[in-house]
Amino acid sequence: MKIHSDADMIKKTWNDFVNDGIIGNYIRKPIVDSWIRCQKAGIDPRALNRTPTVSEANFQKRLEQNKILLDVSIPFMVELQEFVNKSGFSTTLNDPNGVILELICDQSIIEEAFTKNLVRGSIWNEAMAGTNATGLAINLLQPIQVIGAEHYYECYHDLTCSAAPILDENGKLLGILDMSGPKEMAYPHTLGMVVASAKAISRQLCVAESNRKVDLTNHYLSTLIDSMSDGVVAVDVKGKIIGINSHGAKILKTTTFESYGKNILDIMDGETILERNGHQSSQFEEKEKHIVTKSKKINCLVNSKLILRDNGTIVGAVATLKDGEIKSIVPEKSKRKGTRFTFDDIIGESSELLRSIHLSQIAAKGTSTVLLQGESGTGKEMFAQAIHNANQSDKPFIAINCAGIPESLIESVLFGYEEGSFTGASKHGKIGKFELAKDGTIFLDEIGEMPLGTQTVLLRVLQERYIQRIGGSKDIPIDVRIIAATNKNLAEEVKKGKFRQDLYYRLNVLQIDIPPLRKRKKDIPVLVNFFLNEITGTCGKFIEPLHPSTIATMQEYEWPGNVRQFKNAIEQAVNFTETNRIDDYFISNYLPNINEELTEVNRVSPPIDDTNVDLKDLELSTIKKALLLFPERKKAAEYLGISRSTLYRKLKQYHLEDS
Repeated sequence: MKIHSDADMIKKTWNDFVNDGIIGNYIRKPIVDSWIRCQKAGIDPRALNRTPTVSEANFQKRLEQNKILLDVSIPFMVELQEFVNKSGFSTTLNDPNGVILELICDQSIIEEAFTKNLVRGSIWNEAMAGTNATGLAINLLQPIQVIGAEHYYECYHDLTCSAAPILDENGKLLGILDMSGPKEMAYPHTLGMVVASAKAISRQLCVAESNRKVDLTNHYLSTLIDSMSDGVVAVDVKGKIIGINSHGAKILKTTTFESYGKNILDIMDGETILERNGHQSSQFEEKEKHIVTKSKKINCLVNSKLILRDNGTIVGAVATLKDGEIKSIVPEKSKRKGTRFTFDDIIGESSELLRSIHLSQIAAKGTSTVLLQGESGTGKEMFAQAIHNANQSDKPFIAINCAGIPESLIESVLFGYEEGSFTGASKHGKIGKFELAKDGTIFLDEIGEMPLGTQTVLLRVLQERYIQRIGGSKDIPIDVRIIAATNKNLAEEVKKGKFRQDLYYRLNVLQIDIPPLRKRKKDIPVLVNFFLNEITGTCGKFIEPLHPSTIATMQEYEWPGNVRQFKNAIEQAVNFTETNRIDDYFISNYLPNINEELTEVNRVSPPIDDTNVDLKDLELSTIKKALLLFPERKKAAEYLGISRSTLYRKLKQYHLEDS
């Protein structure tokens, strides 16, 4: 049965109100109240209403703000429109201000809808469109149907509109769902369909919001667990790994990526954290176990607890692992001499890095000379200290930067000197670095920068295992382990005549290549979490976890300065951001600066025509380019392939000391 079959009575009541201000008892109170508000606002009911629309920029902003509402609502709108197909009805979704965000209607009534201002971006609140269902639903926060002459504007008297508010779980208005069509087609069930769809949309939005909160909570929890110093492993009742943090993966000699979905028995042999087929106490119990991985046997302190349903059924287990090797190292930290890094401080789980760690652990078991090769910033000294601390943590570790010592002094620094050996020498003489490293390790960093003359002396020391102080004649036996490091290709340096071939063979006993960050980008998410925790803990700031898109951007960048540059970038962003997020700061302030530097270098240093060039001009141009790329003198020297002392000489020659 159609409602308001006496449309003439409604029209008469509207005329009486508009002409004489007479309010009859026939019209519903919400309609009358709206008429009065429109009249007081000075709205002309007989004017042809041209509902204004928001600007295109404003409309696009509203679409972005209501993206989730649109994504959830449109499928319901399509389904709703199918019920009234080819009946002259249209379905609209409005934001809380009455702006139409989406319109769905039959192709045949698009023109007519346009004449009624039913277009995306038009404003249908009461102030702009008079008494109508959308405007009343906004004001009342209740479903309502407005038919024919109940509309304040006469131009809408041939319409019927049914609208219902879309509310969140707290009753906040999110939008309005409306169906409009010919007044002759006004039925009560039209409003019922709109109300049902609006409630379904509200429920779906609540589910989406709950899922978002769960995802965010899971992200926080996974970040927290991954930052723990203990290993954490979770398995289901069949032993399938459903969760593991990076430290747990390191203890079990695997990676988080490789272990997910595997059975724990694929990684560990024998007894696992699910003892006796899952029949163990549900209480946490710490006990020492011998865990046998596929590569070695390790001692662990294991805290394990079963996960039970309400009815007591076992669904899985979670355990924390404390590596026994780590436990034995911790008390020795106070005994370490000149070092602080172990293999557990090397962060990453990429296969490239794990291979370098594995080779270094093998090297640490012996006393053979080790040559570490890797670009600047990859962590060569960290590897050297880790190798030393594996078996010699209570012995001295002496690090020498071969590029940082003037050529005239390097022998006296390495081997020491006797009283009166040269002008300016201490009257008591001085012990050299090799003697200081007795029974321990001497780390020769940047060995590729060592002058050829000193290389000859070093070769003799490595062959004969004794030294003589400058100015002395006594042979002093040395018992030290040699670890050398370089960011150069020593084999190429030998070909160029810049490095002794016999010394290269003497040093290159156990060669270990440290991968650059661009070849282990899988480690960037792990490094982000580690450095964020470390830096925020130091500066006392809270920083939210980085958005995956930011991490993806970090992985696209080549990081020429490797892990050192990467850590500096995180530290800069944490310190300079004025919010608790560094995503926008990092993307807008850090990476573009690097790109601009590279662009500027290319701009000021165009390709040079070798056929007509002055060598001094070429050298000057190259030095300027290096200083622009790397303001730090050490890095500029590395880029140019010369020692720092040579660079300083060149800066003075070209009057670039203040550059």
